[in-house]
Amino acid sequence: MWRGRWLAAVLVSLVAAGCGTSPTAAPTPSASRATAGPTASPGGPRGPASVYVHYYLWWTSQHWTDKLGPAYPYTTAPIPGSIDGQGCNPTVSYSGAQIVDVPTEGLYDQTQPATFGRHIDLANQAGLKGFLADWQGTGDPAQGVTSSGYNSRFDLLVKTVDAYDSAHGATFGLGLAYAAFGDYARPASKLIADLRYFVSRYGSDPAFRNGYSSKPIVMWLDSRKFSPQTIQAVSRAVEPYVYLLGDETAMSWPNDGQYLDGTSYYWSTQDPWNNSRAGSAVSDLASQVHADGKSWFAPFIAGYNKQLMGGGCVQRKGTQTLTKLWQLNGATRPDGWFGISWNEFVENTYLEPSKRYGSTYLDALAALIKSS
Repeated sequence: MWRGRWLAAVLVSLVAAGCGTSPTAAPTPSASRATAGPTASPGGPRGPASVYVHYYLWWTSQHWTDKLGPAYPYTTAPIPGSIDGQGCNPTVSYSGAQIVDVPTEGLYDQTQPATFGRHIDLANQAGLKGFLADWQGTGDPAQGVTSSGYNSRFDLLVKTVDAYDSAHGATFGLGLAYAAFGDYARPASKLIADLRYFVSRYGSDPAFRNGYSSKPIVMWLDSRKFSPQTIQAVSRAVEPYVYLLGDETAMSWPNDGQYLDGTSYYWSTQDPWNNSRAGSAVSDLASQVHADGKSWFAPFIAGYNKQLMGGGCVQRKGTQTLTKLWQLNGATRPDGWFGISWNEFVENTYLEPSKRYGSTYLDALAALIKSS
């Protein structure tokens, strides 16, 4: 339940925080670390595997308009379409709409701290360790908080997590899901500039504390799609300062793993019902990562549907897909879990409470976490 007194406390904390910690000078890698690959992560048990969920930062008023179209009644925000009982075959009720569900709370605005506050509270109460916040910077070494909407929303999320934890004595955290947005030829210099900005501003922020490293978690989305030269250059520049995880497969890991501290796999279409290799593709990757003494973060989804945009569908089957993949991927002995996703409504992988499903999926995930 949303707690008004907590929200007031968060807002007071944010006002008191002002613009947050001022950025420090960008770190310069030492010569010894700049010429070496990542050190294998320490072995041994860490206790129960932490669960993070990918969290997207693009939901502004304009983005809702882009996805719902001009005919949608924004003041009442009804369910914008229909879908079959298995989570496939969508149809829209309003011309121009690209999505068939909206959040229970309505069309929220991620430029407002109250939005982040609600999501953090829901996720924390469900037993999640944190969000993997999707972000890409401008690529400019001189960028700051106000350089882009993504930068400002990311900064607000970090502050809201800090305020929430302070008000509750909680340890909800963040990792960075560093996004490619389809540009796999982006120069290494721009990637390095982004990550150095991230480290200089947030590297010591308590929101990024985690049970895996003294450094903040950074998952490089689509890392396997970049050139080997780019992967090597980015790793040499920033790995001493971040816990650098890839987005790899069993085929790409032998080449890229030497430059990473571990990996997950953003497999939003993992289909346990129609793909006979849905389990072995993950277990093969996990085995390689474990053999190298590095960290493995298993993915999971509740379903997937991008048919309105010309893609495919992985049936939700109620909560059966979520449960099946938790069991299937859990057999790989993950060091942690990276769920897909909190709020991706275009691909229909969302787990957050929605007007169509209520809290069904967040409740189911909470039960899985509690029983693990």
